[in-house]
Amino acid sequence: MTVVWTDEHEVEERLKKLGLSPEGTPPAIQNIHTVLRRAEAERNFCTPLDPVSLPGNIFWGRTVRFLRETYVPHGWMAQSPRNVPLLLAPSEEFAVTVSSGSRETGFGALKPTTRYSKGTAVMGRVQTNRQLLLPGVFDDDEDVEFGDGIPTWFLLYQHVNRPDGVRLHAELSLPEGAGEHGKIAEWNERIILPEIDFDGFTPFEDAIDPNSGFDIPVERLG
Repeated sequence: MTVVWTDEHEVEERLKKLGLSPEGTPPAIQNIHTVLRRAEAERNFCTPLDPVSLPGNIFWGRTVRFLRETYVPHGWMAQSPRNVPLLLAPSEEFAVTVSSGSRETGFGALKPTTRYSKGTAVMGRVQTNRQLLLPGVFDDDEDVEFGDGIPTWFLLYQHVNRPDGVRLHAELSLPEGAGEHGKIAEWNERIILPEIDFDGFTPFEDAIDPNSGFDIPVERLG
């Protein structure tokens, strides 16, 4: 059964246990929100004349970069085994990566997937998560790179276009299995972050359409 954290105080405490509010830095939610705000500011430099995929690519890439800029000075490490961009914890016991999510992302009552299918390198990390959650199953005979063989958390996000700008939903979640079409769909734990509104920011075509046959719950789970 998936553990879901939605209460803001509990979310902060869980993120703190993961080391995401290092000594001398703001609270963890604020740290991550600053990363996302910076990435959104970069995305907002795009225009409708850019390729449709560019705003999403910029947001993803800048989120990876700004996470690293935030935490590497505090002992975290930037690693990219098999070209999967990771932020490796100082303990080397887990890592964080970044992915766009489905329209359910950021809602504790719903079950998200990654927005797109994932390749073998990313799905291999999900398989590792699943093996590590089942004692005695993990196979460590394969050749490994630095950052392999440990749990990988995913910072999932989705953009929703609004009449006055953009709303960003995000969560830090630990996957344990795939669903249909090669997307990550099974989760051991989900930490739901408060949404962020970007009033006046440019809505792009790559964002989730809020009217695409999906009911968004009005209240979060407490």
